[in-house]
Amino acid sequence: SSGINAECPLRPGACCVISAASLIMVASAHHYGLTIFGVVLASISSGFGEVTFLAMTSHFEKSVITSWSSGTGTAGILGASLYLLFTQFLTPSQTIYLMLIVPTAELLTYWLLLVRPATFNEGSDGFKPLLPEADSGGDNDSLQEASSPPPAVEYHPVVAALIKLLRNLKELSYYVFSLMLVYFSEYTINQGLFEVLCYGSFQLNMTKQYKIYQVLYQVGVTISRSSASLIHFRQVHIFSILQCVNLIIFALEARYAFIPSIYITFVLIFWEGLLGGACYVNAFYRIYQEVPHKDREYALGLVSCSDSTGITLAGIVSFPIHNAICQYRKSRAPPICFK
Repeated sequence: SSGINAECPLRPGACCVISAASLIMVASAHHYGLTIFGVVLASISSGFGEVTFLAMTSHFEKSVITSWSSGTGTAGILGASLYLLFTQFLTPSQTIYLMLIVPTAELLTYWLLLVRPATFNEGSDGFKPLLPEADSGGDNDSLQEASSPPPAVEYHPVVAALIKLLRNLKELSYYVFSLMLVYFSEYTINQGLFEVLCYGSFQLNMTKQYKIYQVLYQVGVTISRSSASLIHFRQVHIFSILQCVNLIIFALEARYAFIPSIYITFVLIFWEGLLGGACYVNAFYRIYQEVPHKDREYALGLVSCSDSTGITLAGIVSFPIHNAICQYRKSRAPPICFK
């Protein structure tokens, strides 16, 4: 059985070290390039941590998927809310330095508090399979067996790994593309449109309005990511389609400013968070349910890369979209929006 091997003891440590390095670099940087590099490190830590810890959930009971999803959503709320709170009396740099407690607590939790199940094998001689190969018997319902090349054909290890990856991607394509699309839509909104959604009649300037947007979005994400213990959805593509509709609405609002009240936008942003969180938790919950145990770790880790791919694509298209809309709106928006 092949897997992501999240049980490697070095991986959680690497995630936490990279996360701490990113915080220190952003907080202390006096050059724009170093700040960007710190953000890149934070992104690497986030992606590396997600594929590590999400794959790790395959060793636990299925309720852990909901707990994981709820925890990631709560982290978003805490991050946005605490930054909004602490920057009222601390500088942004001081606030970021204070956040170093997070990777420290994460590492201590992994080493001191986590109770490892029997299948969570750690050894000094490297990775071990999740289940003994002898136990598989005639079981032919695993992703690995279903996607392995015919035994008569010999492949170079790199080619064999690529073939396996592509065939497993095909089997999991429904979840891969649903997550990719929903994250592409919502992060195009968050990265390309939020900063030009400004309402001069509101008592707060653009910067503070943006912070409120982030908090509302994270609240919606957390609520929906915590919902799998109460309600499940099999058709996760519905959330992706609805998020695309959201993207269209926000793009039109950023361009034409037709929504009369910021409070309507608040509701739409909250709805955006609900859709993204629901797609996330239900996709991984269905994978946990449908994929056999010995391939579950690989499947969870593989599909977890799809949201990062959607976010990356959103970041690429957000630059021209944001710049074009901002230039159009700047000459027409209330002055408060550009203070």
